[in-house]
Amino acid sequence: MKANITLALFKKVPAVLLALLNNVIQKLTGNIKLPTPPVTLVAMQTLADAYEQAIEDAQFGSQASKAVRNALTKEVRDVLTKTGNYVRTTANGDATILTTSGFEMSKTPVIVGIPAAPENLKVLMGPFSGQTDMRWKRVHGATGYNVLRSDVDPSVQPNWKVVGTTSKVRFVDSNLESFKAYWYTVRAIGFAGPGIPCAPLMGRAA
Repeated sequence: MKANITLALFKKVPAVLLALLNNVIQKLTGNIKLPTPPVTLVAMQTLADAYEQAIEDAQFGSQASKAVRNALTKEVRDVLTKTGNYVRTTANGDATILTTSGFEMSKTPVIVGIPAAPENLKVLMGPFSGQTDMRWKRVHGATGYNVLRSDVDPSVQPNWKVVGTTSKVRFVDSNLESFKAYWYTVRAIGFAGPGIPCAPLMGRAA
């Protein structure tokens, strides 16, 4: 996956937008990797100076001064958007160029492979007759969980059956014989496939 920058300009208040604009101006000055921004650095600096004054005037000023600040806010967003698009196009995913632009880098998603086995499995009697209630610790990268059950001791004769799939870290198994022993294990499911099951644990239905 290629590197990228993030803008999210509409989430930024004027003071943050001004700081970003000033940072971009500083980083692009003399930057041989990004030599021809769509808005000249002189024009950006003029805009930054005017925006700084407008922010100060609007802090305790009239509606007219706030209107000026708001108009300049839109102009700053436009300039940063044009410049950001230029940076993205020129860098083409090259992080060594993107990091010199003055824009914030996007977070790179971490791709999780096969998830680990769930931990801290507990098998309790369920809230109603013929039920067991299972809980376990959430697994990083898991999109869901398979719950497997065996009616016989798995150390003697493995005989697992998937009795449910859930996205939660709790599962209630029903239609069981009260007070009979059942063995359970849980395996996490990730984008790369299912992981290994956790250590089996015995429980009894209510």
